[in-house]
Amino acid sequence: MSFLNVWALSIAAAVLPALLLLYFLKLRRREQPISSTLLWKRAVQDLQVNAPFQRLRKNLLLLLQLLVLMAAIFALARPIVRSDVASERSLVILIDRSASMNTLEEGRSTRLDLAKQQADRLIRTLNRTGGGWLDVSSWFSFGAARPQTRAMVIAFSDRASVIAPFTTNVDELTSLVRGIEPTDGRTNLAEALELAAAYMLPTMAGELMNNPVSPEAESKLILISDGAVADLDSAALRTGSMEFIRIGAAQDNVGVTALRTQRNYERPERVDVFVQVHNFGPEPVTTDVSLYVDGVLETSRGAVQSITLGAASPLAAAVPEAESDPPAAPPPSGPGAAAAATAAQADDDSASTASLSYELVLDRAALLEVRLSRPDRLDRDDRAATLIPPPRRLRVLCVRPPNSLIPFSLRGLPLAERVFMTPAEYESAAVERVESAGRSTFDVVIFCDHTTARLPTGNYLFLGGAPQVEGVEIGDALDPFALTWWDDTSPILRNVRLEQVLVRTGRKLQFPESASLLIEGPGGPVLARWTRGGSQYLVLNFAVEASTWWRERTFPIFVYNALQFLGSAAGTADATVLRPGDAVRIAVPPPARTARVRLPDGSTTTVTANDAGEAHFGGTQRVGVYSVEPAAEGRDRFAVNLEDEWESDIRPRGGLTVGGTEVVERSGIRTDTPEIWRWFIGAALLIVFLEWYIYNRRVMV
Repeated sequence: MSFLNVWALSIAAAVLPALLLLYFLKLRRREQPISSTLLWKRAVQDLQVNAPFQRLRKNLLLLLQLLVLMAAIFALARPIVRSDVASERSLVILIDRSASMNTLEEGRSTRLDLAKQQADRLIRTLNRTGGGWLDVSSWFSFGAARPQTRAMVIAFSDRASVIAPFTTNVDELTSLVRGIEPTDGRTNLAEALELAAAYMLPTMAGELMNNPVSPEAESKLILISDGAVADLDSAALRTGSMEFIRIGAAQDNVGVTALRTQRNYERPERVDVFVQVHNFGPEPVTTDVSLYVDGVLETSRGAVQSITLGAASPLAAAVPEAESDPPAAPPPSGPGAAAAATAAQADDDSASTASLSYELVLDRAALLEVRLSRPDRLDRDDRAATLIPPPRRLRVLCVRPPNSLIPFSLRGLPLAERVFMTPAEYESAAVERVESAGRSTFDVVIFCDHTTARLPTGNYLFLGGAPQVEGVEIGDALDPFALTWWDDTSPILRNVRLEQVLVRTGRKLQFPESASLLIEGPGGPVLARWTRGGSQYLVLNFAVEASTWWRERTFPIFVYNALQFLGSAAGTADATVLRPGDAVRIAVPPPARTARVRLPDGSTTTVTANDAGEAHFGGTQRVGVYSVEPAAEGRDRFAVNLEDEWESDIRPRGGLTVGGTEVVERSGIRTDTPEIWRWFIGAALLIVFLEWYIYNRRVMV
């Protein structure tokens, strides 16, 4: 404990001796004639004493009056409870504002609210020392000012941002902390630590020359979070030390962790819906899963499905999921049974995850939404939505040399349009023929033995070539080889057998780290798929004519699956399924140059299109449905879903280890204010009342 007004303690040097002197002095009584002096015998004896002082007797009233004065003096000195970090030269406060911090705790406060309270209480303990010439502690500093604690605040979710740089202004820090807004992004502690390290070290060599102070490398970092940090392994504490204040105690949560849709390739009016629901709480639960179309509950049979989920596995068995491709859409259901729903649950009720599939007849564009009826502590994952495009048959462009065999594989497919070009014709084609507003005018473009950089946003299948995009490198030629492994669970390779396929020659390719490998050979990846910037890429490292695959019956099946996946609603799902923080490309129809984006909370923001008619929007920090006006047909809305098992698992974690170093967990600050002078005022009033009671009781007696 320390005092803000140390000079107030000097009052005791004048007040306390004065009070004691009153009890030492003898009373000088006034002479008064009365009829009898018998009752005043003791008083007369006192007057006969010549000494001005008397011996101090035991007196309860004196003790109480001393206590009252001491309590009042301590209150004037404004005592405060000091934090154990207040002695640090610099302090970095890291506040988690990811999706799990929206969890409601007791008292209907979110974890972010509680985290901001902890940060506020912590900040208000800094730089609360007395000043002036009566500050005894400053007499031994030889005139130098006492160093104050410099503090900064960083808030982070999927991205880290500096709320306040290093400053000693406590009032400014507390004001900025209270203004931190929640997000629904994933926890990215690694970026927050990198940002803190950049601020803790001097940024310019001349800065130390002009301001020769020690760098902020000695800073202490205080992490305020619920501990649901998925990137602990990749995070690194480069300098300073770290402590952890754990927030929250709630555990009950059931969430939608996946929503995928697919229009049937042969019957485009039919939509297959795949939903995954997970229970993250410690107790079994039962909930209804309802299907809504454009905000209206679907009336077909099975649109409302009741499921029972078992308790979640213990935290010790929980492993953070890496960023990976979302679950593939289910295979199309058989004909008939329109709008039928089936739950693919485990045979017993002990499974904490349930998978459901629905079949709808939808001959128009619509917003499809899945909702859970059971309330819990986190509402951000109680619903998920996706935009279903209108039904249509695919338009396919095939860029191939004259001797290509791919046209034969496209003959029997139910396509709306087939367009063939040679590589030279494609590269020299007019812009309006192959793209519109920065997007390909074809649903799928197939490149046979051709490498190109002309790739507007779209869906691409490369057979023997490669896209000239970041992360793709073309290596040396490969000797003849056979395929060693393929993912037969992928919808692209469904019913495709590759045991008899031999490749005469191919190229060694290096794919982006985010790519999903579907086929491998002795020389490395053979077939890979990835998404980037709204485009999908499916790349095979050999030409079909340079293998025996073209003679197999499975090759037309592969082409069918690939077009179905890339061109149907399931194929474009990866581009339209957005998570908080993802950037969105918005096509602004001419002649407009700006568009208004309405956020889920009802607020609006304006985006400006570039010369290609595209605007980039990155304000997808909250889950829900966003609308755009004006917008291209069928692209006036998009949905942002949480779909993150790590954030939906709201159970608080302890025992954090960052970069191999165990983080010390400290208890939170419980008092609402570090100043405790109010307690001394209350104690003084109580003692005054007690002294009044004792005095009056003695007088009455």
